[in-house]
Amino acid sequence: MKGESIGYSSVAGSLHAERKLSNQDAYLVKRYSFGTLLVVSDGMGSHKHSDVGSRSVCRAVSKAVQIWEASGCKEIRLIIPVIHSLWGLEIYPYPRNECGATCLFAFVSKVRKRLYMGQLGDGAVYFRIDGAMRLLKSKEDAFANLTNGINSIRSFEDWSLAEYDICDKRVALLLMTDGVSETLVESRKEEFVELIWKRLSEKRNLAERNMTVCSILSKWNKVSAGDDRTLVSYERV
Repeated sequence: MKGESIGYSSVAGSLHAERKLSNQDAYLVKRYSFGTLLVVSDGMGSHKHSDVGSRSVCRAVSKAVQIWEASGCKEIRLIIPVIHSLWGLEIYPYPRNECGATCLFAFVSKVRKRLYMGQLGDGAVYFRIDGAMRLLKSKEDAFANLTNGINSIRSFEDWSLAEYDICDKRVALLLMTDGVSETLVESRKEEFVELIWKRLSEKRNLAERNMTVCSILSKWNKVSAGDDRTLVSYERV
């Protein structure tokens, strides 16, 4: 695999800071021998244990990807029920209706030379594969499903899934919770994504990239800084 450049951070929103509440967002970045996994989850603020829910999402996706990869399965849709089952185990003994959380993930498979992505609920997954930037799911695609959490889906069809052959192509990814995506000016969202990728590409190591992401999220416009903000960036160059 070509070189990977990764940067990530999560910042508690001002409303949570004022009330001395924990950050309800969670993220996971993990490199396996068979690929690299990125996960972002936003705990639903109305749920008592949403922080438990979001952290459990990250652990569940990590375990599910390992099981899915070891099985030799080539169908990305079959990983979804595994994620849901593992999430139920991860939140135990807390009730599901107190642990609502979204789930965004991207898996760059070294073995299969493919990019797999999934999204349930709001937030955004931007990606670029040797060309124009794209968005995994927009409000126009599935407005009614944007508020769904892993605790309350009606069908696995509520998930947005995609996979692409990447071979030796350049790949860029940016996963973010709605504390970031929904507070950006609509006409400048892609400009923001490109800026993140450019800024991080100029840094020498992971620590510098993470500090850059943290600085950007910490200096957010005060008017829209009430919600927790999480961002995970990835480039394969």
